[in-house]
Amino acid sequence: MFICILKTTFSSDTIWGNNSLRIIVVGGGKVGSLLSKKLIDAGHEVIIIEIDESKCRRLSEELDATVIKGDATNVEFLEKAGLEEADALAAVTGRDEANILVGLIAKEYGVPNIVIRVSDKKLARMAERLGIAKAVAPEEITAEHMASLLLRETLLSEFTKVTTPSGSFSLLEFTVTSNSLVVDRRVSEIPNSDDWLIVALIKDNSLKRPDPNLEIKEGDRVLVLARTEVVDDIKRIFTG
Repeated sequence: MFICILKTTFSSDTIWGNNSLRIIVVGGGKVGSLLSKKLIDAGHEVIIIEIDESKCRRLSEELDATVIKGDATNVEFLEKAGLEEADALAAVTGRDEANILVGLIAKEYGVPNIVIRVSDKKLARMAERLGIAKAVAPEEITAEHMASLLLRETLLSEFTKVTTPSGSFSLLEFTVTSNSLVVDRRVSEIPNSDDWLIVALIKDNSLKRPDPNLEIKEGDRVLVLARTEVVDDIKRIFTG
């Protein structure tokens, strides 16, 4: 009853390397299927929850993901599906109320990043005002857009790589989480390193220089230039 079909063959040959995120996708329809594929292609571990058994079977045949049959609005079921270990969750079923409820449950369990599909714009605004999740309106519901929203709140991107005679460097963008080792600390309080350097911060959509007295808060975005071999360590520092 619980697991419809289990298939977990994930590729690690991506720019994300060991920075794989554990992402739950609720809803295995067209949007959920395309979103899951994009996340898998980016090297992330995807768990799909779908109530329809025939869709479960199709998804397990088409995607390298863990596919679970069940009702995601059930708290106990979500716990068993690994909600507490999830880095992100997307609720993309065809029912607004179900997506909002799943988003609320995920928020209560401390999932760092939540995106929900909401067709009714009033409900979408209500969900965002309540701080449940990022509510995506119909005209914005594309796999690309939702994948971008899901991923940018943790390790956003490793968007530039440069190779020099002294080694390989990556320019990384992180969003600081409540578990971060640097949250509520000034830039001057962060130990210097020859392996990485804070290039800039984005606070309230404003680009800031890394002034020594600037305090880093939860939700701030930080640009870091780092040696490629220490990327995993940097991720732990900034996202916990």
